[in-house]
Amino acid sequence: MLNPRLQRMRDKLWNTRPCITSERLVLATEAYKKFAGTAIPEFRAEVVRYIAERMTTLIMEDELIVGTPTNKYRGANLHPEFQSSSWYISDIDEFSTRSKDPYDISPEDKKIILETLPYWEGKSMEDMSKDAIPAHIRECMADDIITVGLTNGVSGETTCDHEKLLSVGLKGYMQECRENIAKTPGTCKEDQEKIDFWKACIIQCDGLITYAHRMADEAERQAAECTDAKRKKELLTIAENCRVVPENPPQTFQQALQMVWFAHVYFHIEVCTTACGYGRFDQYMWPFYKKDVIDEKNITEDEAFEMLACLYLKSCEVYEVRDKWYATSFAGYPMWEILIVGGQTPDGRDATNELSYVCLEVANQLKTTQPVMAVRVWEGSPEALIRKGCEMIQDGQANPGFFNDDAAMKMALGKGCTLEEARDWTIVGCIQPGPGGGTTDGSPDAGYVNMGKMLEFVLHNGVDPSTGKLMGLQTGDPREFKDIEEFKDALKKQIIHHYSLVRTGYNIMQSMHMLRFPVIFAGMVTKGCVESGKSVQDGGAKYSTAGLYITGAANMADSIEAIEECVYRDKDITMDQLIRALDNNFEGEERMRQLLLNKPEKYGNDLPHVDGIYREMMHFIADEVQTWKDARGGTYSFNVHSQTVNVSHGMVTGATPDGRLAGEPFCDNSSPMMGRDISGPTATVKSVASMGQEAFHDGALFNLRFDPKGVEGEKGLAAIEGVIKTYFKYGGEHIQINVVDNKTLRDAQIHPEHHKGLMVRVAGYMAYFTELDKGAQDTIIGRTAHYES
Repeated sequence: MLNPRLQRMRDKLWNTRPCITSERLVLATEAYKKFAGTAIPEFRAEVVRYIAERMTTLIMEDELIVGTPTNKYRGANLHPEFQSSSWYISDIDEFSTRSKDPYDISPEDKKIILETLPYWEGKSMEDMSKDAIPAHIRECMADDIITVGLTNGVSGETTCDHEKLLSVGLKGYMQECRENIAKTPGTCKEDQEKIDFWKACIIQCDGLITYAHRMADEAERQAAECTDAKRKKELLTIAENCRVVPENPPQTFQQALQMVWFAHVYFHIEVCTTACGYGRFDQYMWPFYKKDVIDEKNITEDEAFEMLACLYLKSCEVYEVRDKWYATSFAGYPMWEILIVGGQTPDGRDATNELSYVCLEVANQLKTTQPVMAVRVWEGSPEALIRKGCEMIQDGQANPGFFNDDAAMKMALGKGCTLEEARDWTIVGCIQPGPGGGTTDGSPDAGYVNMGKMLEFVLHNGVDPSTGKLMGLQTGDPREFKDIEEFKDALKKQIIHHYSLVRTGYNIMQSMHMLRFPVIFAGMVTKGCVESGKSVQDGGAKYSTAGLYITGAANMADSIEAIEECVYRDKDITMDQLIRALDNNFEGEERMRQLLLNKPEKYGNDLPHVDGIYREMMHFIADEVQTWKDARGGTYSFNVHSQTVNVSHGMVTGATPDGRLAGEPFCDNSSPMMGRDISGPTATVKSVASMGQEAFHDGALFNLRFDPKGVEGEKGLAAIEGVIKTYFKYGGEHIQINVVDNKTLRDAQIHPEHHKGLMVRVAGYMAYFTELDKGAQDTIIGRTAHYES
């Protein structure tokens, strides 16, 4: 049961809609004018310091952990350095009314935004990308054939080296940078670039320290005016904490929480970032919890619980403003702030501790979408930890997600790390295993390829039937293909060709980010960057990866199976008949559509042939793209993962040979096409696991849904746990489970005011169901609701 403070804070969260604010935009504009001409890394650092020295110091009622990236509760900054002012302006009247991730904007902020944005016309990374990326690749992007990352966002999603941050403080980083400068002669271009980076790190640290001291001033001001003795004491403690951290290492549990949060606030002030994860939280925070709660009893368990809950609630206050396409493709305000518990230590012992359970219990009681909880499971995991997570799932919280240590370690090892670093893997991004705590810079969103379009290109000899344009390779007239192997060969050529287009576009964007938009603070706290004198954009992290994704994987496998069985093997229909039916969206051909839907095997039912097709195609892609290098010398990693891009890509794709109609969403991530896994949950998880996920260095995201009636009571709890363990036994990396029935979901569509706290798993993140637009809601409703097998 939440105490009154936490109840008030959560109610405020549920009853406040996010808003766009103008403060950072104004301050960044002033800073850009003031510091123009400075060396790029120092320029970027001076801009952020300027903002930190002047932005509002907001301390809200009830808070124990303080700091916000904006000047308003649930506020969202604008980042015109990265995102084009053109869509800020064109969309500004629609932000508050759009169905996908709406934002309020006050009349005052709107006026200031429109007065300030003309300065940024043509200056953003998004604007520059239009000239930098070749025309054909841009056209493929515009037609939703592929996506290319970094065109309007930052390179790098930061899960930092929290252990070092907590042990040395920002003073420690500043001293290390000064020592590096002192011993670097600066007699060549490479040395000078390193010196510029180290100087920038010092500037950025100074900015955050100043911000923390300003927060201390504000806490003392509020304390002087406060008449409530308890709150006055809390404010004075907050002030004391902000004088200590992040400048110095924390001495208490609350200071450690505050330090972690200050770093995460700064990530979002610096750039329009996402997926800034908390990493192995129960490991690096355990010494502080043990000291204050267990050994010295400076605070009670309830007080520690309350402090941690305040951090979780702060995590719900960060946002990235997205345009209409991104709001559709990444629906539900996701920020992917992953917090991991459990797993094993670098030397192979079980890592679970008392804080692991506290972290889960705080999430259990708060029921917030951030941070997203992740439980690492291995053979030495305590049964109680797994059971706790399963109880939360059974309760309908869609939290936590479960990760298989064995599979994730193999993925991490594929990135070139040591066994000790593999055991210490953490999530960088959404579900991607990164070696060694804060040693990995993951730029997970290098791009997606639309498998529906790949099928259409094979069926139309490279022509996109929706536009009539030649957008793919000319792989021949499919009516002349002799067998399914010729069809698959043509499909493989189309797929690799389009991933190579993503690679070209992404490498161009990476190079531009290196030169124009190095991310200083997030780089500094990533292991390897201070040591090498390079930002993460320049390959400074110990390990650098870039993720390549896929939409419509199950639809592709089902389509290949349908063509093999109905066209080539049994000759129920000819290729020409199939193509004409698809081009007409099966109009007048419902019998053919039902044949394609019902006769061939469907992925997700533990059927070896179609599952084998899925595996073959995924491994073909992974084996090719994971040999590629990105512009900074990092490696590309494959991931079976779609977020809600499956909705966007499905909207522009015609009917497909698996019986899917034109415009319908594709399958959800690595899961079977919605409604086709009809043989029970055990069969489904065995199908998904059979793809051999350990070969994909960034993993595979798997959503599963149960009907609540099928997992009631002790037997149902055992069923959830059994499904997870079965999935991991067969090699699955990640599974997340919704327990909710269609009646509840449909009622929430009609009466959202009655279901404000209803959480669902969308991709590697959770969202409040009522904050999703109807398209994303319908996709979740379309998932098979399994009963106990």
